[in-house]
Amino acid sequence: MTGWTVRTSGAELPVFEYGNPSARSTVLLVHGYPDNHHVFDRLIAELGDTVRTIAYDTRGSGASVLEPAADVAIEQLARDAFAVVESIPGLTGKVHVFAHDWGSVQMWEAMASPRAATAFASYTSVSGPSLDHLRQVAQARLVRPRRWPSLVGQLARSWYVFGFHLPVLGRRVPGLLARLSGNGAPTPSTADQQRGIALYRANVLRRVLRGPDPRCAVPTTVVVPTHDRMLSPNLTGGLDRWIPELCVVHVDAGHWWPHTHPADAARVLMEKVRDAK
Repeated sequence: MTGWTVRTSGAELPVFEYGNPSARSTVLLVHGYPDNHHVFDRLIAELGDTVRTIAYDTRGSGASVLEPAADVAIEQLARDAFAVVESIPGLTGKVHVFAHDWGSVQMWEAMASPRAATAFASYTSVSGPSLDHLRQVAQARLVRPRRWPSLVGQLARSWYVFGFHLPVLGRRVPGLLARLSGNGAPTPSTADQQRGIALYRANVLRRVLRGPDPRCAVPTTVVVPTHDRMLSPNLTGGLDRWIPELCVVHVDAGHWWPHTHPADAARVLMEKVRDAK
């Protein structure tokens, strides 16, 4: 493993390289909340020397350094991802992105950029929906009474999102969420748990209420763990309207599928890598 630091607006992001630096294909792993890049340790081991693997701690997590009042909006998180890609020494060709949870949320923002088509060869999204897609899903279900139960069901799964916005109780939510996560979730640090307060407050409500139409021109696989306690499997409805090359894969697992089933995650990812050759 080798590494370097990327300095981007208000933050210093540690980047880590694994695998074969001479491999034909490069994979970028983007973790979610409340994790850091170590959530992918088992997946990195499975990938071995078959690819060049890049992982990093997103702003505010792990060993990253965040200036006071630094921006944590998904627009900036997407710019961070491009900065990491641009920092990869000797990179040739496009990068295959594998993202989980909030890593996936922020990468949907990156996939909507005009830069995505030239930077990314494929996108594998796990348990992290586009906030703009969620807005469209909620609006569509709100005007159809028969769909209200599914809307209410997802709102119940997302109780912690509203908890983060409560002035006094918000700081208690990360610890409670960590205790209730189960399903093989890795143990997060206290600092990484507290990061969620700013992350959710800066992004969720404003983008679920108003934002651009979702778009993605990159070949995409959306992995749906059927036992995910945070997200309903039926949120994939309508993705094909704005993702031209889409594959939806349901897996018999919980929210932390890349951590609990690394061999399966590596297999799904490598299918995209092979298809791009």
